[in-house]
Amino acid sequence: MKLITLIIAFTLSISAQAGLWEKMTTMGAQTVKPSSEYLIETAGWNIRVYEWIPADNPNVRCMFAAGSQKGGVACYSIND
Repeated sequence: MKLITLIIAFTLSISAQAGLWEKMTTMGAQTVKPSSEYLIETAGWNIRVYEWIPADNPNVRCMFAAGSQKGGVACYSIND
């Protein structure tokens, strides 16, 4: 019984530390809401797309598309 309790405590400790590490590494980082977000239905796969204009370059629009296994970012000029 003590072994099971020890294993459960150890497992919970690891997951708590992972959350703590994420909070520590992103402390002070500004959270920015995307200007647009939507889903694209593609043959049973829902692709999530987020668009935003970077704060340091207002002449560019960036898009991030994410699926279940892959994702990618592309930026393009909005002045053309």
